[in-house]
Amino acid sequence: METVELSQHQSARMAGLPEDYRVVGVEHRTPLVRKPTGQIIRIQQNGRLTAATITARRRLAATTRQRLTN
Repeated sequence: METVELSQHQSARMAGLPEDYRVVGVEHRTPLVRKPTGQIIRIQQNGRLTAATITARRRLAATTRQRLTN
């Protein structure tokens, strides 16, 4: 996983997430987080949580498949 410098808003949001939320990737300097329900969400630069794009979910799935086969 690449290293990303988070905005202050993103850092504050990540600090406040429940323990069962997991960072699972990054897309364009935006952390991708998996909720306990399986939904993938993004933490925008302003700290808002939004649904991940279809493209982001597909890239994440491809990366996960690649790791499993290696």
